[in-house]
Formats: sequence, structure tokens, C-alpha cells
Amino acid sequence: MAQVKAPTKAQLKPGAKPAAASADDVQPFAVGKDGSVVDQLLGLQVDPADAQAAAEAVSKAVGQLDISKGTSSGRAVLKSQGANQPKRLVSLQLFSAKSMAVELFRGNDGSYGYKLAPGATENDDERISSLPRTASQMGAAARSLQVGSVGLVKVSGTSVASGLAQTGASTATLKDLTSALAGFAPAASKIEVLKGRTADGAPRILLAYLGDGKSRQAVWWFAPPNQPEGWFDEQGRRLGGTALADPRPDSRISSPFGTRRYYGRSSGGGFHNGIDYEGKIGEPIYAAADGVINHQGWYFNYGRTVKISHADDFETLYAHMSQFAAGMGPGSPVRKGDVIGYIGSSGRSTGPHLHFSVIVSGQFIDPQPYVTERGGHSTLDGESLVAFRQWQQEVRKAAGNGDGRDRGFRGLQGAEPWSTNPFSSQNVNRL
Repeated sequence: MAQVKAPTKAQLKPGAKPAAASADDVQPFAVGKDGSVVDQLLGLQVDPADAQAAAEAVSKAVGQLDISKGTSSGRAVLKSQGANQPKRLVSLQLFSAKSMAVELFRGNDGSYGYKLAPGATENDDERISSLPRTASQMGAAARSLQVGSVGLVKVSGTSVASGLAQTGASTATLKDLTSALAGFAPAASKIEVLKGRTADGAPRILLAYLGDGKSRQAVWWFAPPNQPEGWFDEQGRRLGGTALADPRPDSRISSPFGTRRYYGRSSGGGFHNGIDYEGKIGEPIYAAADGVINHQGWYFNYGRTVKISHADDFETLYAHMSQFAAGMGPGSPVRKGDVIGYIGSSGRSTGPHLHFSVIVSGQFIDPQPYVTERGGHSTLDGESLVAFRQWQQEVRKAAGNGDGRDRGFRGLQGAEPWSTNPFSSQNVNRL
């Protein structure tokens, strides 16, 4: 095997300064010999109610761990509640001697749920997502409009990006829109665009219309609950490329998703819950879509790992890094194509590469359909299609002064909203 020289620190520095990390206060602490955390949390000025509720959850979690995986240290994420006020405990991680063993997260009712890290040992081949998802910017707030924020912009097909730059939409969004529109009309076509802000405060391009009469075509921006955001036609078909960008463009996939055989090992084989990209130490790794970092650190046998939330129930995982991109951390927003880290061989690894996983509703699934045109993930269905129809209705109402019909933006026809989900289990017997 060829020897690869490790990069210098100067070579690992990104060219542009990333977005600022979250302002949350992160504090390490030592777990008591009896596994208790109340005194430690109170010493960090945590609200006594939070400390007690977290301690009860810790007691339940630690009681389920093997003795060999007992916890010895912790990491508390705190948030200020004002001057001279106790701090809110947002989340809590407990570590064994080798890796993270338990994570607690605070619910809206003030109670703490927990997730264990099963099988985080050197002999474990099949890994599962054992940690809770973190709320993403691409959540329900991205599917609700701010009142009075919707407006009309007219551009030509030759100047989509420059004509819409003042809307505040990201460069990646404008690039994807240009790609989506390319399949519908000549570059010289006139395009009418609805812009606005969603409830999360983000500026959005909501809808683009081009053509007239029967040839009129609509391109909708939408953030599905179980896919990355993107552009869709009236029927919910994704436009403008794949759901995810390739985190390692032009790199060969050395190991696919699924069961694989380990020759020469006593265990025989195992399940590979992602795809591996070849690479050299220090080469960049890119975010596959817009989202928010929910984990940056050592993650069991994955070594140095970044996890990004892209939607309510959709995450990506990037493992075995040599180093993280500077200036980023949990809570940092990222854009598609941002450098988030660098190729390495940390954790359980046979050599430098990127392990890339897609996690939907807590389950690892094959990433290949999301980074290629095949696989059936190009059309919305089920819960996502219901949410899309409701989003269309809300945009129509915003454009038509609330009655479901548009007057200033031609072509938006009123329709009855899908107030209930016909795909839910409650309605199965009614179909």
C-alpha cells in the first residue's frame, strides 16, 4: 500500500470562513462513581428542575448499559435564560472510556428522553442510528409562510440567478432553480416568481411560472418532511437533479450499501449501512444538501463524524474524518457544497476514505438513489405528497389574498386543501 503524507494544518484550512457556530454553552463534567449527575449539573448552574429530570433519565439509561460500558464523563449543552437565572439543559451526552454511550434530549414538556448506543464495541459490524434526530431548519416552520411576506418578481431565463439575488435565496437554491427551469423553456423566456419568507425567518423563492396558456408550467420550492428541500413540478416530481449532491464528486465508490463479506475474518461478514468513497487524507468532504449540523465529534466506530439534519426525518452522516472544517459545530447551518471536513481514517477503518450514510426516520437506507437519478425518490408520495398539497394551497392563498384564488399572479388556480392525510393508517379502511 502506498504511503500517503499527512497534510499540514495550513493545507486543511478552508478558504472561506464558515457560518458561526451555535451560541449554546457546552460544558464537560465527570460522572459520579455511582453514576449520578445531579450535583455535577447543579455545579454548572443548571436549573434544579432540569437537573433532577435529567438525573432520572440518566438513572434509567445507565441501568440498561453493560457494566463494561459504564459512563465516566459527560458533556452538557446549556442555554442561558437571562442574567442571574439558572441555565436550561438542552441535551446531555455520557461517555464510556472509548465512545459516547448515551444521549439525553429535552422534550417540550421539560422531561428528558434518552437513546443508548448499542453494540458500540470493536467487534460490532452492524451499526444503527441510536441517537435522536435534531430539529432542522427544514422542519415544519419551512412549510409555513410569514403573513404579508409574499411578493412578485419578474426575470428572464437568461438572468435567473442575478435577477433573484436580491431575494436573499442561497446560491445553491438559485443554481438548482436554473437547472429545474432549463427543461421547460428557452433561455429567453419571461419568468414570474413568487418570493416570501417562511416561519423560520428564511427568505425563499416559493414558486416560478413560465409560459402562457396551456403551455404554462409551474416549478415549486418545497421542503418535504423526509427528503431534502428542492424544486418540484405540479405533480410532486423532483426537478433540477438529484435529491443529494455527491459529497465526494468524481470519487470512486469502493464499497456499496448492504451485506458484505470480510475475507480472512472469523466473523465472516457484516452489514454496511452506507457507501464508501475513496480518497486521500486531507481531501475535502462536502455537505450533500442544505441543513444544520446536529453532531460533530467522535461517534463510536465511525471516528470523527459529522451528522447533518436536512428535514424533519432526514439526516446524512459523514464518517472517518481526519479533521473538521474550522468554525463549524452543532447548530451551525450549512449549504449544499460547503466543506464540512476532510478525508481521514479515524475510528474503525482500514484506510483513508469517506463513509457516507443516509438516515430516514432513524433507519439507515441506501444513499445511492439519492445521489443518482434512479431509485424512486424523485417523486413525492404518502406524507410528503400530503404536505406538498397543503403547501401549494397556502402559497395560493397568500398570492390570492386569502381566498384560494390568485389575481396578481396568473395561473394559480384555487383548490380544496388536503386537511387530512388520506395515506394515514386511520384512513386505510376508507380508501
